[in-house]
Amino acid sequence: MSTCLSKCKPLFQFSVACVLLMLACGADAKPPPESNISKAADPRGAKKASNNSDIVLSKNAETTLYLLAGWAKAEGPTTWYTVSAHFNKDQIAPEGKPFNLFSASGAMDCKENSFFYYRTSYLFFDAKTGSLNEVYFEKNKSKSMPIDSGSIEGDVKNTICK
Repeated sequence: MSTCLSKCKPLFQFSVACVLLMLACGADAKPPPESNISKAADPRGAKKASNNSDIVLSKNAETTLYLLAGWAKAEGPTTWYTVSAHFNKDQIAPEGKPFNLFSASGAMDCKENSFFYYRTSYLFFDAKTGSLNEVYFEKNKSKSMPIDSGSIEGDVKNTICK
């Protein structure tokens, strides 16, 4: 990891790590078989997925995790994508404001089995007024990380790398 990345971007990396950890622990993409958590769509069982609609990666009583529509190949093996989580209860963003939507935009190299994130966004959707406001965002590239099977990124890979 470069010196600049370690000094300039720790909040970004910490934000992505915290939210993904929260999703992995509180909204596990791989629920135990006896739980009431359901997956609306199993990307591994799908043929080549279409990128014109959102895909539910996991859902439980607290959170719904989506692969947003519009993911697309870039030059070479890279595919750009955004994962978004909708929380049923308000969470607290890094600057202390409430949020109920989180998104992390990144790129995946299907051949190298790696990914990185370059933007995180914390948003608040007010159902009463229908307004959506970004309460906090970070735009910094994380280091490239390997894709672990059974992870959120593994589910994304199973959908977009076919």
